[in-house]
Amino acid sequence: MSGPEILETEGVETLYVHGATVGDLIGFLHPQVPWVWVLGHMPNTRFEWWETAQPFRQGGPSIAAEYRLIGYDLLLSTPRFLELSSEFEGHGISLIQSHHRMPNALDMDRIPENQRLKILRSNGAFLRIELPHAVETAQVQCFEKAYLASVVASRKSFRQLPEGTA
Repeated sequence: MSGPEILETEGVETLYVHGATVGDLIGFLHPQVPWVWVLGHMPNTRFEWWETAQPFRQGGPSIAAEYRLIGYDLLLSTPRFLELSSEFEGHGISLIQSHHRMPNALDMDRIPENQRLKILRSNGAFLRIELPHAVETAQVQCFEKAYLASVVASRKSFRQLPEGTA
C-alpha cells in the first residue's frame, strides 16, 4: 500500500486523516515550534445548560451559574498543550501551531477564507489541524514543504482515506 496522498495548494501541504482523534493527531505537532493556538474550544459540546463558574469580565470574580455554549481560544506553549492533550480527547479541535505568539487582534472569523493562508503564514503558522468531531476526518495542513511526509514516514500505522476520496 502506498502512503497517503499529500496535496499542495498555494505552498501549503494538506493531508486528510480518516477516523482521527486528538490523540492520533498530536504526532503531527513539531516539538521545536513553540506555540499552539486552540481556536473556539467548547468545554461542553452539547447544547445544554450546565453548572460551572465563569468570570463575567477579565479579572472579575467567577460567578457560579448555569451556562451553555461557552467557547474560547487558548494560546499554549507546545509542551503545555502536549501535557493537556488528553483533555481534548473525545472532542473535535481546531488548532494552529506557530513559530510566533499569535497577535491579540488576529481573529480568524474576521478574515476572508481566500486570505487565511496568507495571513497565517505571515504570522508564523507552521501547522494547522481541523478535526470537526472526534473520530472524523481531520485536515492537517503544513506551511513547510515535506514535513507531513516525514511524519507519515515515521509512523507505524496511519488511518488514511480510501483511494480516490478527499
